[in-house]
Amino acid sequence: MRFTSDTTTQSTNLRGRSWLARFVLVLGVVALLASSCSSDDDDATSADSGTDAEAGFNTATTDDSDDGGDAMADEEEADDDMAEEDEPAEEAASDGFFGDSTDDADSGLFAEEGDEDAEARLENNTFQDYGVRPFVDTDVDNLSTFALDVDTGSYVVTRRWLDEGQIPQPESVRVEEFVNAFDYDYDVPRSGLSLHVDGGPSPFDRGNVLVRVGVQAAVIDDRDRPPAALTFVVDTSGSMDRDDRLGLVKEALAELVDELDRDDTVAIVTYGDSSAIILEPTPARDEREILDAIDDLRPGGSTNLEAGLETAYDLAERAFVEGGINRLILASDGVANVGTTDPDELTRRISDRAINGIQLVTVGFGMGNYNDVTMEQLADQGDGFYAYVDTRDEAERLFEEELVDTLAPVAIDGRIQVEFDSDLVDEYRLIGFENRGVLDRDFRNDDVDAGELSSGHTVTALYELELDRDAGRGDELGEVRLRWQDPETFDWVEIDTDIDFNDIEEDWFDTSDEFQLATTVAAWAEVLRGSPYADEVDVDAIAEEAERLDDELDTAQSRELADLTDRTAALW
Repeated sequence: MRFTSDTTTQSTNLRGRSWLARFVLVLGVVALLASSCSSDDDDATSADSGTDAEAGFNTATTDDSDDGGDAMADEEEADDDMAEEDEPAEEAASDGFFGDSTDDADSGLFAEEGDEDAEARLENNTFQDYGVRPFVDTDVDNLSTFALDVDTGSYVVTRRWLDEGQIPQPESVRVEEFVNAFDYDYDVPRSGLSLHVDGGPSPFDRGNVLVRVGVQAAVIDDRDRPPAALTFVVDTSGSMDRDDRLGLVKEALAELVDELDRDDTVAIVTYGDSSAIILEPTPARDEREILDAIDDLRPGGSTNLEAGLETAYDLAERAFVEGGINRLILASDGVANVGTTDPDELTRRISDRAINGIQLVTVGFGMGNYNDVTMEQLADQGDGFYAYVDTRDEAERLFEEELVDTLAPVAIDGRIQVEFDSDLVDEYRLIGFENRGVLDRDFRNDDVDAGELSSGHTVTALYELELDRDAGRGDELGEVRLRWQDPETFDWVEIDTDIDFNDIEEDWFDTSDEFQLATTVAAWAEVLRGSPYADEVDVDAIAEEAERLDDELDTAQSRELADLTDRTAALW
């Protein structure tokens, strides 16, 4: 199974043939990829011997001159362009089914008025290139460790780009956020977290397999959740003076208030040139007082994000509910031009505040000068998650469902470690999670910050494996371990499950619809970000597969995927 075009024997009846049979591997690229992966692996080292091949993805780079995992984890700037290192020489042929389309994409519900076109507006945004994880030789490092992550901002930002009629900037695409923007039907545990493992053929190399690792958090009934203290810090600077920014924030906040329990509290801090407390912690039963404060929000001035966060944390600490849910929610376009403006410095300033049990959730609004880097890094350091709002429907979904139904925490500092059998797995690569790496030896280091999961949350990760020729049915290819802290007892919990070769299907159409969904989403994201491992993946084939999946699943998310991949193909 490959999402690739046949460079030698394409024919006019491609549309009618099965997706699996339609696209054939370009053998020369496989050899070239294997060669580049092998050279990358020469620099990979094991955490248990003092180094860690994947640790450098904490900070978006690998460093050929680096002799240790600690140095890789501490590196603050990318020195190498990994995508260029692994770039195959040949270009993939394309069928061009949509290549001559003249259909202009919708400019989007919130397209700003003015003389600038969509492309010019979008080019002013700030994103960071975290690189692409290479294949790792299991004889060098057979452990892969990363923090759980439920961010989805990158996916919604891409949807906004496509609404503007533009292909997104490659650095704006984080594969794990695409994959985790979709729901998967994992078994729900009664408490804590559960693990799911399955697999099938890889769309990137027909000789490889993909393994899907799924994590499911227990669902806590709203009647059983503890009271919540929510502190909103709202950017009211001049850059927010648009319908898709402050106007949408006000609508979303008003919708959320109606979903809260009577004893939950809401506080509001605003910032422009400076910060101000607009609403002291107020019970949700005093709805009119809260709504009046929201209605009074007005834009203007510069953007002192630092002051807003400091004031909001101070207020959140005063509103703190012992044994309850304490969450700070930042609504902003991520711009900071007064006070501390560097994202790294801002995240360092809030990391200590997160230790006190206040989770920071960042919600991005707007496009044109949007700072994705600041919003994503703040959420990671603030023990929360990062989301982006592009439409009123997304605002309603996020503020009514995600920020209320998933308020109750289930796992603190959750991290995954996968150990591969080096006799059966020659090489592996984790697809995405480039800036969520954890040193292998820190898997059981309880002082190391990781990821948080709340009620009903899921995390899905995909690994591509090159198996040893001796691997066969019945073999256990490795083990997945999951570790987290219980938010009620503060005890550390660890569970594990095997990666059984029998759970990896040989044929694409024998895999579950949900495995196919996750794989199709990942392949689409890999293409969009320019991954060297997706150079032979055909965009039209992805669109056709998404359409076939929508016929099978017939859900809102499958329909959206079919629409977005179709628009991608038309613009490619």
